[in-house]
Amino acid sequence: MTALSENRYTKHRDGLFTAQPVKAGAHIYKGSLVCADATGFAVPGGDTAGLSFLGVAIEEADNSAGLSGAITVRVQCSGVFSFARTGTITQTSIGATLYIVDDQTLALAATATNDIPAGKLEALDGSDVWCRIKV
Repeated sequence: MTALSENRYTKHRDGLFTAQPVKAGAHIYKGSLVCADATGFAVPGGDTAGLSFLGVAIEEADNSAGLSGAITVRVQCSGVFSFARTGTITQTSIGATLYIVDDQTLALAATATNDIPAGKLEALDGSDVWCRIKV
């Protein structure tokens, strides 16, 4: 390609939401952390090697009886969300990266095995954490 010599219309999306094809046998619940597995299909968030964080499911997607890609799940890719926490997370942890433990739980790196980052700790709220995500 050569450099532009005139105006160009560039397709774009707002980047807040995306639709991802769901892995065969996967059941993703509304409000859960969502990851892509090594084959690129959406699965529930987990502390599993090879997963990449996609965002938070804004709808339920049950593909337990379908083939990979038979349905999609809508995922929010940016925002601040409240999730359960495990391990020692204190006020001094504000700004630290939080890692996925399962589809509703976050922890600091020392607690998670595979260190799949979900976002930054924004606030503590009882036994929950507020996590700022931006995928």
